[in-house]
Parts: sequence; C-alpha cells; structure tokens
Amino acid sequence: MNDQTRENLKLLARVSSMGLAMVLAIVLGLGVGYWIDKKFGTAPWGFFIGLGVGIIAGFRNLYIIAKRAKFL
Repeated sequence: MNDQTRENLKLLARVSSMGLAMVLAIVLGLGVGYWIDKKFGTAPWGFFIGLGVGIIAGFRNLYIIAKRAKFL
C-alpha cells in the first residue's frame, strides 16, 4: 500500500468518526431527556433540553476531532 492510499484511508476514518460522534451525542441526549420526562413527568421539556444538549455535545465533538486531525 502506498503512502497516498494510506493517507486517504486515515482521512476516511477521521470523517467517519466525526459522523458517528455527532449521531451518538444527539441520540444519547434525546435518550436522557426522554428518560427524565418519563421519570418526572416533565414532557416535553426534558426531551427538548436533551436534544439541545446532544446537539451542542455533538458539535463540540466535531470541533475536537477536526482540531486533532488538523482540519482547523
């Protein structure tokens, strides 16, 4: 395997991890918000707050991954 192919595969792995980090953060935030709504009967506030926190965490993860990969 030549150096260019190796670099392309590394880039593909970084980009894939960015998408996965974003989706997992949002799903986790939604799950926690839904659980809080069920536990305390606060629907729909926990859901929306969990969604907001998940989106913020997802973008934070994207920033960190991009910074490590020297995209920024």
